[in-house]
Amino acid sequence: MRNSLYICNMTFNEFHNSMISLVVFSYDDINTIFGGIDRRRIYEWRNKGYITQLIKGYYIFSEFLETESIGLLISNKINSPSYLSLEYVMSTGGLIPESVYSYTAVTTKKTTVYDTMPGTFVYRSIKPDLFLGYSLYNIKINLSGRVLDRYVKVACLEKAFFDFLYLNRPGVKNREIDDYRFESGLLKRMDKNKLFGYAELSGNDAVTRRLDKILKHHAVY
Repeated sequence: MRNSLYICNMTFNEFHNSMISLVVFSYDDINTIFGGIDRRRIYEWRNKGYITQLIKGYYIFSEFLETESIGLLISNKINSPSYLSLEYVMSTGGLIPESVYSYTAVTTKKTTVYDTMPGTFVYRSIKPDLFLGYSLYNIKINLSGRVLDRYVKVACLEKAFFDFLYLNRPGVKNREIDDYRFESGLLKRMDKNKLFGYAELSGNDAVTRRLDKILKHHAVY
């Protein structure tokens, strides 16, 4: 923890050198490293464009705004615990043909949406018993000639699909299933034990029936 005079007179370069490896940071991070800060400094650096506010209490160093995959790190950071799932993972995984322009995630907190400069972050609430089925995905961030390895929580494709069925309750008439344009080949290669295991864990028979109808429609079994 630094003394109060240092914190009050800290330059941006000093702050930058101590915090840059976080990429995205909060006031809690500042308090952990410095023991606090004169918030007028944060407002000053934001107004000068050195840092960008994402949501209340969370910032990113502006030099990273155009970094590839930065949205994944932001998604995990500004609403924790959470993991990327639903349409975003289904799209990037090829299960649905549409491009998805928001970062969709699952959290044990309340459902919420954040519109920020780097993108829109959508969080759907799920019960803690179903907060699983994700792994750590490595992203690499270039920092002045060196590479930072960062890890973000991303659902496996089976869990993203289950989360979609559980939280959205899509219709399961033949025409309705066709409208979603799920990639049949991927559905056939999915781990069925995982899918029905998630459904059983949910304790929701309607989800199990929904899953069964969709898989049978795509001739998975």
